[in-house]
Amino acid sequence: MSVTISSLIDRPDFIDACAAWTYGQWGVGSTRTLESTLARFKRSASDQAIPLTFVAHIADRPIGMASLFEDDCELRPDLRPWLAAVFVHPDHRGNGVAGLLIQSVEHAAQQLGEHTLYLTTKDSHNLYTRHGWQHTGIVQYPDDDLYLMHKPLI
Repeated sequence: MSVTISSLIDRPDFIDACAAWTYGQWGVGSTRTLESTLARFKRSASDQAIPLTFVAHIADRPIGMASLFEDDCELRPDLRPWLAAVFVHPDHRGNGVAGLLIQSVEHAAQQLGEHTLYLTTKDSHNLYTRHGWQHTGIVQYPDDDLYLMHKPLI
Protein backbone atom coordinates (compact mmCIF):
# COMPACT_ATOMS: atom_id res chain seq x y z
CA MET A 1 0.00 0.00 0.00
CA SER A 2 1.25 3.46 -0.81
CA VAL A 3 1.62 6.30 1.66
CA THR A 4 -0.08 9.62 0.93
CA ILE A 5 0.91 12.91 2.56
CA SER A 6 -2.00 15.31 3.06
CA SER A 7 -2.40 18.64 4.78
CA LEU A 8 -4.62 18.60 7.83
CA ILE A 9 -6.58 21.29 5.96
CA ASP A 10 -7.62 18.60 3.48
CA ARG A 11 -8.04 15.86 6.10
CA PRO A 12 -9.58 17.43 9.23
CA ASP A 13 -10.79 13.95 10.14
CA PHE A 14 -7.19 13.31 11.33
CA ILE A 15 -7.17 16.17 13.89
CA ASP A 16 -8.01 13.90 16.83
CA ALA A 17 -5.25 11.41 15.94
CA CYS A 18 -2.67 14.20 15.66
CA ALA A 19 -3.66 15.67 19.01
CA ALA A 20 -3.63 12.26 20.72
CA TRP A 21 -0.21 11.33 19.31
CA THR A 22 1.28 14.70 20.25
CA TYR A 23 -0.15 14.78 23.74
CA GLY A 24 0.79 11.16 24.37
CA GLN A 25 4.34 11.61 23.08
CA TRP A 26 5.25 15.06 24.45
CA GLY A 27 2.37 16.56 26.43
CA VAL A 28 1.94 14.27 29.42
CA GLY A 29 3.80 15.81 32.34
CA SER A 30 4.11 19.19 30.61
CA THR A 31 2.06 22.33 31.04
CA ARG A 32 0.04 21.42 27.93
CA THR A 33 -3.38 19.85 28.17
CA LEU A 34 -5.07 17.53 25.72
CA GLU A 35 -7.60 20.31 25.08
CA SER A 36 -4.91 22.90 24.24
CA THR A 37 -3.17 20.35 22.01
CA LEU A 38 -6.43 19.64 20.20
CA ALA A 39 -7.00 23.39 19.74
CA ARG A 40 -3.53 23.77 18.19
CA PHE A 41 -4.30 21.13 15.59
CA LYS A 42 -7.69 22.64 14.83
CA ARG A 43 -5.81 25.88 14.03
CA SER A 44 -3.48 23.83 11.79
CA ALA A 45 -6.49 22.77 9.74
CA SER A 46 -7.90 26.26 9.30
CA ASP A 47 -5.81 27.95 6.57
CA GLN A 48 -2.61 27.86 4.53
CA ALA A 49 -0.53 29.87 7.04
CA ILE A 50 1.47 28.76 10.07
CA PRO A 51 0.56 26.55 11.92
CA LEU A 52 0.39 23.76 9.36
CA THR A 53 0.32 20.00 9.87
CA PHE A 54 0.87 17.22 7.37
CA VAL A 55 -0.37 13.68 7.89
CA ALA A 56 0.97 10.50 6.34
CA HIS A 57 -1.80 8.02 5.73
CA ILE A 58 -2.59 4.78 3.98
CA ALA A 59 -6.10 5.17 2.59
CA ASP A 60 -8.09 6.54 5.55
CA ARG A 61 -5.68 5.36 8.25
CA PRO A 62 -3.23 7.97 9.59
CA ILE A 63 0.26 6.62 10.26
CA GLY A 64 2.34 9.74 10.97
CA MET A 65 2.47 13.52 11.16
CA ALA A 66 4.72 16.58 11.19
CA SER A 67 3.98 20.25 11.82
CA LEU A 68 5.22 23.72 11.03
CA PHE A 69 4.73 25.85 14.16
CA GLU A 70 5.58 29.47 14.87
CA ASP A 71 6.93 28.47 18.28
CA ASP A 72 7.91 25.15 19.79
CA CYS A 73 10.61 25.92 22.35
CA GLU A 74 9.77 28.30 25.18
CA LEU A 75 13.49 28.62 25.99
CA ARG A 76 14.23 29.96 22.48
CA PRO A 77 11.48 32.47 21.63
CA ASP A 78 13.99 34.27 19.39
CA LEU A 79 13.86 31.46 16.82
CA ARG A 80 11.07 30.73 14.36
CA PRO A 81 9.47 28.80 12.68
CA TRP A 82 9.79 25.22 13.89
CA LEU A 83 9.52 21.75 12.45
CA ALA A 84 7.67 20.05 15.28
CA ALA A 85 5.60 17.06 16.32
CA VAL A 86 7.27 14.65 13.90
CA PHE A 87 5.70 11.31 14.77
CA VAL A 88 5.40 8.03 12.90
CA HIS A 89 3.40 5.16 14.36
CA PRO A 90 5.79 2.41 15.53
CA ASP A 91 4.33 -0.08 13.01
CA HIS A 92 5.47 2.18 10.14
CA ARG A 93 8.90 3.37 11.27
CA GLY A 94 11.96 2.66 9.17
CA ASN A 95 10.08 2.97 5.87
CA GLY A 96 10.92 6.58 4.97
CA VAL A 97 7.65 8.06 6.24
CA ALA A 98 9.41 10.55 8.54
CA GLY A 99 11.51 11.77 5.61
CA LEU A 100 8.41 12.38 3.49
CA LEU A 101 6.81 14.34 6.32
CA ILE A 102 9.95 16.40 6.98
CA GLN A 103 10.19 17.27 3.27
CA SER A 104 6.51 18.29 3.22
CA VAL A 105 7.03 20.74 6.09
CA GLU A 106 10.24 22.10 4.57
CA HIS A 107 8.52 22.67 1.22
CA ALA A 108 5.53 24.38 2.86
CA ALA A 109 7.85 26.67 4.84
CA GLN A 110 9.70 27.59 1.65
CA GLN A 111 6.42 28.34 -0.11
CA LEU A 112 5.55 30.69 2.76
CA GLY A 113 8.83 32.58 2.27
CA GLU A 114 10.68 31.16 5.27
CA HIS A 115 14.48 30.92 5.00
CA THR A 116 15.38 28.73 7.99
CA LEU A 117 13.64 26.11 10.12
CA TYR A 118 14.47 25.00 13.66
CA LEU A 119 13.76 21.92 15.73
CA THR A 120 14.66 20.30 19.01
CA THR A 121 15.07 16.58 19.51
CA LYS A 122 16.16 14.35 22.33
CA ASP A 123 17.37 11.35 20.38
CA SER A 124 16.49 11.65 16.68
CA HIS A 125 19.29 13.99 15.60
CA ASN A 126 20.71 11.34 13.22
CA LEU A 127 17.40 11.25 11.32
CA TYR A 128 17.49 15.00 10.82
CA THR A 129 21.19 15.07 9.93
CA ARG A 130 20.43 12.62 7.10
CA HIS A 131 17.94 15.18 5.80
CA GLY A 132 20.39 18.09 5.79
CA TRP A 133 19.76 19.52 9.25
CA GLN A 134 22.69 20.98 11.18
CA HIS A 135 23.43 20.86 14.89
CA THR A 136 23.16 24.38 16.37
CA GLY A 137 23.50 23.77 20.09
CA ILE A 138 21.80 22.34 23.15
CA VAL A 139 18.63 23.52 24.86
CA GLN A 140 18.81 22.73 28.56
CA TYR A 141 15.52 21.90 30.23
CA PRO A 142 15.41 20.96 33.93
CA ASP A 143 14.83 17.27 33.15
CA ASP A 144 16.54 16.91 29.77
CA ASP A 145 19.00 18.37 27.32
CA LEU A 146 17.70 18.57 23.75
CA TYR A 147 19.63 18.99 20.52
CA LEU A 148 18.83 22.27 18.78
CA MET A 149 19.06 21.96 15.00
CA HIS A 150 18.41 24.22 12.03
CA LYS A 151 18.11 23.92 8.28
CA PRO A 152 18.52 26.73 5.75
CA LEU A 153 15.80 26.54 3.09
CA ILE A 154 17.60 27.41 -0.13
